[in-house]
Amino acid sequence: MFSFYSTNTFLIIISCLSVVYICVMLYNLYKQNKAKLLATSITRSASTCPDYWDSIGNGRCQNTNSLGSCSKEKGANIMDFSGNIFTNKTLGDYAKCKWASACNVSWSHINRLC
Repeated sequence: MFSFYSTNTFLIIISCLSVVYICVMLYNLYKQNKAKLLATSITRSASTCPDYWDSIGNGRCQNTNSLGSCSKEKGANIMDFSGNIFTNKTLGDYAKCKWASACNVSWSHINRLC
């Protein structure tokens, strides 16, 4: 009777460990694919300037249509996105998103980052 109990216990432990291992592997694959998809979609389709703004070179954009709440301020029709805060590889797009949200300006593929 003791050997029967040991065999069943051993099989249960092996089964549980197998299930845990499979779950961990699937989770890691999910994280890798999600990160790749997000990085690919952002770098491929994010534009230099907010929607309906004109690029005037060197990271500068002109608000020719007076869009958003920041356009009401004097001299706010040109925005310079060439600064370190906007060109930073890890936080640059997030800073653009925060700026667009504060100014109530739409920016495709950037708005969803914050």
